[in-house]
Formats: sequence, structure tokens, C-alpha cells
Amino acid sequence: MKLPDVERLLRGERPVCLHLAGASSITGGGGSNTFVRALARRQTGLGWRPVVILNDNQERVDRTIAASAHGDFEIRVLPPVLGTNRQAYYARRSDAAPGVRELFEELKPAVAHFHTLGLNAGLLHLEAAKTAGARTIVTYHTGGISCPQTGLLENGLSPCDGRLEVTRCTRCRLANRNMPVGLAELLARIDLPGISQCNEGIFGRIFSSRSMTGTFIRAFHAAIELIDVFHIQSRWIADVLQGNGVPAEKIAFVEMGVSQDPVAFDACSLEEFNARRPLRLVFAGRCSDVKGIETILGALKRIDRRAPLTISLLGSGWNSNYGAQLLRSFAGDKRLLPPRVVDTGAMLHELVAYDACLVPSVWLETGPLAVYEAMAAGLPVIGSRLGGIAERVRDNVDGLLFSPGDAKALAVLIERLLAAPHELQRLRRNIRPQRTFDHMARELDAIYLNESTHTVTEGTSRATAGFHAVSGIQSEAERCRVSSGSTI
Repeated sequence: MKLPDVERLLRGERPVCLHLAGASSITGGGGSNTFVRALARRQTGLGWRPVVILNDNQERVDRTIAASAHGDFEIRVLPPVLGTNRQAYYARRSDAAPGVRELFEELKPAVAHFHTLGLNAGLLHLEAAKTAGARTIVTYHTGGISCPQTGLLENGLSPCDGRLEVTRCTRCRLANRNMPVGLAELLARIDLPGISQCNEGIFGRIFSSRSMTGTFIRAFHAAIELIDVFHIQSRWIADVLQGNGVPAEKIAFVEMGVSQDPVAFDACSLEEFNARRPLRLVFAGRCSDVKGIETILGALKRIDRRAPLTISLLGSGWNSNYGAQLLRSFAGDKRLLPPRVVDTGAMLHELVAYDACLVPSVWLETGPLAVYEAMAAGLPVIGSRLGGIAERVRDNVDGLLFSPGDAKALAVLIERLLAAPHELQRLRRNIRPQRTFDHMARELDAIYLNESTHTVTEGTSRATAGFHAVSGIQSEAERCRVSSGSTI
């Protein structure tokens, strides 16, 4: 901690930690929202004054909210950033960020913790933090931190190693928008000087795509210089960052955990599943193409309809066109229970009623909250052999893994459990005690104070299993393309 903050402590003042969410809200059950809320609440007990920074989309003035619903931390709301065109989006630099420098001057934070990199929490905000003398931390919540396509899915289909290269990344962005790969490869190589200034309309956007990709890459490298520490929650991310020029000493591995209090669960063994007591599986997450829900539904189609089995869907997003389309073909199928939203604080109590949790993501999860919560509730995870899931689930020890997108393989695993309920009990007995946000908050505290021993010093071989071992994704996932913010 820098000297001025020591003096503030002696005067009874707490050092300020700003959390820049880059959004207008941190409510809801998403992993990054849960992360910000849970971390900020715990920082008060560690001697900090946590302040969460949101961005107002209604052009109201900057103000402090009482935030009684959020507990032990303040919320400040900044006015909208100005100048948010396409060039600014890829440059991660708006024309202006009203109130940002004034906020840093007022609060004089010791730490500025970024939970995204974008227009609402981008280069202007990083520069303001460094001017104020704050230590800058960026948590790699999603691939969009370093990936212009946002999902680390090459051509929108298969896991990518994350290496930034202008032609490759431009082709990927175009193919992700349903352009034939051959045509995307051709257009990605076209470099038209000055086209970035005339990028309105579909043709202008296509022919300026290469220029925008270059802008993104330069902006990421500029951000590296302003960031003191990249906080990663899975080891595979270290390979992505180091492959793009981030020094190992700037990368700190601190795992996530569960934010709720521990719950008791029934570990009694079942002799068989039947109509009165079916195998109860659960998917706990948002309805999104990258979460592999199509794989679950594809597996369900392959399993005898008479099998004693139910699948519950817990999470938001099912009222979307995508969600309705997924459910349409299962109308009347009593094995698939109606989707419902569960409050974050009640999730562990909800999960204990199930036998296993399905986590079939087809993208590289950075810190799979569903895995932590499932295991904290005593549930073995049946998940993709990919990214953060594969780092935490020990195959055939405390869970079961399958190739991402392989509905046939998932169906085989489910049928195996139907035939041998004792297998679930064996997996459950091997689940290790789970980390909590208390553990994570204390370890991040050491990073804030520059006292951490969690920096990455060498490549992590297990991390490479996240993408190098996956050459492609099976049929269900071949229709899956990222739709979370990527633009041409």
C-alpha cells in the first residue's frame, strides 16, 4: 500500500477500492455480478472502503445511492460516456468519460479493480486511475477482455488459443457473423487505407473489419501497460495472456469460490431410480448458446422417454427467442421441467435436491460458478472437458467429463448413472471441501497490497487442455455461434 494510505489508516480512514463494473447494474445471478457483490461485501471486514462504480444509461447526474439492498458497500453512478461509435468500441476509448477524473480526485483510491474492459471501463478510466496513483487490477471474467470476437471461439465454433493476429481475428469475426469461412478469409486480408473513417453501412463495416481488429489489438497492448495485475480464476487464461505479451509477473491466479454459507445435503445411497424417484439432473445458468444447452437437449432425445429422469433448468434468459426455440421441440415432454429463476442467495439450498449438475459449456469458462456451487451442494458435475470446468472436475473421481458439444457422449454418461445409482454416491464422496469468497477475498487483498505470492511464473500444462486438446465441436454445437456483443 502506498504511503498516503498508511497515513489515512493512522487517521482512522479506510483505503478506497473502486470496482468498475462497466455496467448499469450488478444485480442478477451472473458470475461476474455475484463476484463483484460478494467481494465488495467482504472487503469491509478486511479494512477497505469498497465503492462500486456503475454507469447511468439514462443520462442522470453522478450521484451516490444509499444502496441498502447491497449491504456494506457504496455505489456511485457515473454519467454516460460520450462518443461511443464503432471506432471507439474497438479502441476501448470513448471521446470523453464525464465525472471519472473528478471521482478519482475525490476518492483517491488505493486500488481500481476493473471487471471489464470497454467503453464504460476502458483506457480513459485506466489512465485516470494511474494519474491518481491507484493500483490497477483487471479480473478476466470473460474472453472479451482479450478477444475481439468476445467468446474465444474460433469462427464462432471451436475453442481458440486466444492468439491475437489481425488476419486471423478478422476472419473469425466475419465468420462468426455467418459469413462463409473462405470468403471471410479473403476479406480479412484486404487492407484499405482510410476505410475506417467511412465504415457506415454493411459494406463499409465489412471492409473496415480488418482496421477495427487492428485497433482492438493496439488498444489491448496499450491496456497492458496501464494494468498492474491481471487476476485470473483459471490457469488456461495465463497461456492466453502470456501469448499476447502480458508478462508472467503481471498475472495472478486466485480461484473463485461460493458466496453462500455452507448447506447440509443428504448423502444417502439409492438402490435404483424409478418413476417415484427419478434421476434428478439440473442445469444452473443463463440461457445462452455458449452454455451448451443444445447438448443437453440433444442427449435427452437419445435417451428412452420411459427412463426415470428429470432435468431442471435454473436461470434467466428463457423468455428470449433462442430459449423459446430450444423448448419448442420438447413441448409435452415431462422429463424437461419448466425453466425458473432462483435467487443467488438461495441457489445452494435449491441444488441439494438434485443428484448431479450439468455444465456442458462449449466456450472456455473462466471461473465456472455453477461448478463451485454444485460441488458445495454435494453434487457431482457432468461437464465439458474444457477450460475452467476441466480444471476443477476430476473425471470419474468427483464428476464426469465429456467432449464439448457431444450429445451422444453425454447421453451415455446419463444412462450409466441411471443404471448404477451407487456411482453417484461414489463421486459425491470424493468431492473436496469448496473454496468460499472469504478465501478469495483474503488472497485478492494480498494482491491489492502487492504482497501476493500468486503470480504466474511458468506455463500451466493443464490449462492447455482448455483448447489445444479440442480440435472441434460436435454437431449440436456446430450451430452455436457467440451472440454476446461481437460486432463486425
